[in-house]
Amino acid sequence: MAAKASTRAGAGIGLRVYVLGALGLSGLAVLFWMTWKSQFAAPAGYLFETPTQPVEAGYCLAVARQVVPGASYGGYITEAKEFWLQRLLDFSGPLASNIMRGEIALNRHLQAFEGPDRAWLMNAMDSCSHRALTYGARFKSFE
Repeated sequence: MAAKASTRAGAGIGLRVYVLGALGLSGLAVLFWMTWKSQFAAPAGYLFETPTQPVEAGYCLAVARQVVPGASYGGYITEAKEFWLQRLLDFSGPLASNIMRGEIALNRHLQAFEGPDRAWLMNAMDSCSHRALTYGARFKSFE
């Protein structure tokens, strides 16, 4: 009789361990899925208080164009210009209007900034590049 009671108690403990293990693995799977899914989510807001993604793209295109004005020389800045221009083209809506709204916002920030324009542009280029990476850009010049 004592042997039967001890076997039943051992089976109950084994079942509890199995259920807790299954719940733990399920919870781990859910956390993994949530982490994986969130890495592809768009950022919560747009850079430099721009109202929409197309204006944000216009702003970053304006930044890249002012960092190295004139002709394209290849490399990182050219890749950034091409990325933001392509992003603008992918949106429906007026291309010129979004570029102009981005340039107006950039000029407003440059006028309000008390330091040299170059300092603002370099910080803005850094922010735009990080955002481009968030959106899936791959800069070949960094590989």
